[in-house]
Amino acid sequence: MKHVVGYLDGPEPEKFLDAEDALQHECGYGGRIDHHDTYVFSYISSDGHHRWALTVRESHIRDIADGIQIEVEGDRFDIVRTKRREPTGHPLLIWGEYGDDALLVHGQHELFGALDSLHASATETPRMMRLWSASDDQVVAVVWGDLSALYVVESLEGYATSTGDLARTDSFEVLDHDGTPMSVPYADCVPWMIGRPALWWFLEHGDLGPAVKVEGRIPSVLLMMGDVDRKAALAARPEPPRELTRSSLPRMAVPVIDEVFPEEHTNPVDIQPIRTNEDLSAWARRLVDVLSSRELIELGEGPNLDEITYQLGGLLEAHGHEAEDSMDTAEWLANEIGAVRGIAKLFATGGDLQIALRRSREA
Repeated sequence: MKHVVGYLDGPEPEKFLDAEDALQHECGYGGRIDHHDTYVFSYISSDGHHRWALTVRESHIRDIADGIQIEVEGDRFDIVRTKRREPTGHPLLIWGEYGDDALLVHGQHELFGALDSLHASATETPRMMRLWSASDDQVVAVVWGDLSALYVVESLEGYATSTGDLARTDSFEVLDHDGTPMSVPYADCVPWMIGRPALWWFLEHGDLGPAVKVEGRIPSVLLMMGDVDRKAALAARPEPPRELTRSSLPRMAVPVIDEVFPEEHTNPVDIQPIRTNEDLSAWARRLVDVLSSRELIELGEGPNLDEITYQLGGLLEAHGHEAEDSMDTAEWLANEIGAVRGIAKLFATGGDLQIALRRSREA
């Protein structure tokens, strides 16, 4: 509650309070429910089996923070189900915000194909994915290189976190699905060769299997994800592809094109190299449109859009393809784009730019 009071009394002129997870801390989450001074805070028991909901007014929050009030009534809700739900439909895998950053999984071979592609794309920067079983059990996986952290946010057994080397106290950061940095302890990580089959086991059984040691906890930033089942996830996005080839994964695996293929050979990928000034300007204009639609770019006064796209075309020709596969190049390119005359501000990170480059490359 001291954390909440500190935020309420902070200098921010407009505070985000009116959502059930507007205020988050490692021990729980909460928010204002009546646009006035009534709040509900949720706390998860240490075993992950129960959730306590506390309804308090702002005056109570301040009394608790000051140590004047030490007890408050709450409602307990059981998190653990008594039996597993009946399977319906197909498991769902989501790894990004766009419609084709997802897959309805029809079998083990298809799941492993998707996981291997995601693993290959997570060599330089961590990647988060969410997986629902046909029974609506849900696990969040963070993959970076040959490490994977697995967080069960919904299952018959309650919460669970994979456990690796507990002697490690360091961590790394990954962006969650709201773009918020999430700290992942190395102590939560197991080798990918163990995490990969554990995800298939999870679809079959609703737990991570005997090869993965777990603790009954998850990071607080993932608590709300358990409230989103497949139906809710599907309602919030376009229909996911049913085949790997129709998802974004093949594009993520496209190698950097360094030279034009000889005429007697067929280009093995669907996307042709962009070489002409017209093609480069068209790509640049689509890139500006994608960034604008996501409010990641602000154009200023000065050169018109044709001049801006001409300048961007040169940058894309030299570094666009490499930036899709290299986070360092993407970060550098973002800085260069922000400095282009006529662009007032670029808010995109390297990761944002990689997504925008992939989305804009094809007409």
